Amino acid sequence: MNKHLIKLSIKLGLIIVIGISSRLSYAQEIVLAFTDTLGKSTSLDGTARSKMLIKNMARAYVKQAMFLIKTKNVTANTIDRLDFYDETGQLLVNAGHNFSIEHRQKSYAYPIDIMKANGILESYSHYHKHINFPYFNGYSNLELLQQLQTFLIEHDYLPTYITTRVHDEYMDHLYQLRIFNGRTVDIRQLEKAYVNMVVDAVTTYDAKAHMMLGFSPRQVLLLHENDLAAYCIVGVIDELTKKGFKIIAPEKVFTDPISNPFFMSGFSANSYMPYITGLPEEKQIWFDVPDKNEEEKIHNYLREQGLDGFIPQ
Repeated sequence: MNKHLIKLSIKLGLIIVIGISSRLSYAQEIVLAFTDTLGKSTSLDGTARSKMLIKNMARAYVKQAMFLIKTKNVTANTIDRLDFYDETGQLLVNAGHNFSIEHRQKSYAYPIDIMKANGILESYSHYHKHINFPYFNGYSNLELLQQLQTFLIEHDYLPTYITTRVHDEYMDHLYQLRIFNGRTVDIRQLEKAYVNMVVDAVTTYDAKAHMMLGFSPRQVLLLHENDLAAYCIVGVIDELTKKGFKIIAPEKVFTDPISNPFFMSGFSANSYMPYITGLPEEKQIWFDVPDKNEEEKIHNYLREQGLDGFIPQ
């Protein structure tokens, strides 16, 4: 047996041991995470949206979520919101300063972007150098990726991961268009559709992972900080609870990398596949804006939910 197969066999053996204990220790546990934070005001004032989101999470007994902060959005108009997230105990995560997955930069540009964001965030008590950088979802250049991971380790950054994403921002976009055009909205019906879309994504991931692993791995659900999230987060939490999920604080996950199997594949972990196989993740880019196929899936879903009026003509 060659050395690579031996290493893989050892790793898989460790995975089985970890998996057995994991089934007992964190079955169906999930972390809430938010991106597009500190965004502009829409039908809700930005500050009101942030406060509503935190207040509604607290109503559902969730004290802490993960907030991905792209620091180009930290301005005189938004810094009070960042302060508010910190004061209420949310985990602040470095998502770079002004980086986009579409960018193709030289290797030195990525650390500079991360360090610039770190300089803005380091004074906040609930920022602990956790990183969630979009380049990890692209795998455009394996050598660059490895260089970046080495940089993060050498400078004491801490990993995070995302398992479940939904294009909830597109549903919010359709909602904003309808409001802007002065059309009525059945917010209860829209809330039901939003909650079902999010929970379906979570349970689908859980079913697939459970089938492959024999237990439910911890999930990190990435939503967008927008009006629908602020309105509907209680419904999402309540429905997840009914399905048997327990919402946990991200610091419980991200400060315990030894017992967290996702960190076996390093900073770039964003699925359970490397955990199962010990092999690199599949090359897959998640773009922040849905493509035409994703939009059509959401249109079909809205039709199923009786919300044809939200679909652009």
